[in-house]
Amino acid sequence: MTAPVFLVSSQALASDICRIDGDEGRHAATVKRMRIGERIDVCDGIGHRASGLVQALGRDWVDLAIDSRVSDPEPELHFIAVQAIAKGDRADLAIELLTEVGVDRIIPWKSQHSIAQWDDTGKSLAKWLRVAREATKQSRRSWVPIVSDAVTTGELINDLAEYDLVVVLHESAERSLSDVVLPRSGTVAVVIGPEGGISASELELFSSSGVVAVRMGDTVMRTSTAGGVALGVLASKTSRWANKEVTR
Repeated sequence: MTAPVFLVSSQALASDICRIDGDEGRHAATVKRMRIGERIDVCDGIGHRASGLVQALGRDWVDLAIDSRVSDPEPELHFIAVQAIAKGDRADLAIELLTEVGVDRIIPWKSQHSIAQWDDTGKSLAKWLRVAREATKQSRRSWVPIVSDAVTTGELINDLAEYDLVVVLHESAERSLSDVVLPRSGTVAVVIGPEGGISASELELFSSSGVVAVRMGDTVMRTSTAGGVALGVLASKTSRWANKEVTR
């Protein structure tokens, strides 16, 4: 079994004795019940990872004696998921799956048929960030995906020109996702609609902006799973899921 992963600051990661404290330290010491001599990995969320053995611990902190370090380079091709806002557990599952397959950025989308409402005070963003961080640790990633604040359809359309390729998942599309040819570098965005589907007016806006509509297959997937599966299909076309060297 691989070592558990905890997130720390870059400054803490640079020390020979890395202290895991705060909420992470409490989770390591009290929830996970780490013990002296056990191996732990720590990451700063931006590609740097260290490994070591627990040297000392308290109720809400753990000291790790670092014995190895690796750096996971930033990928040449970035994946962005434009995820329609979903209700409760559906949103959590969508974020978890996207993070597990390696998404680099998640943009919550206030689509026309989204039932759930986005809290603009920051509560919704904080929850999505928390789920992404937990999924990062669970999947042993060294990069935490960036989670942006929610955008409207108009704001999204204005941002599309920044991306090298944008596809929108839709069950009536003629083109298959598996036929999409990816650029070697740059940014690819995948638009995932809500449970109620993408409206005709939204599809028209996407089409007029050069967005390619693609279908996953003969079945219709929920918003909570469609994005993760789509990103998995696209990631399998790259070196992300192949064995790769890391710099030490």
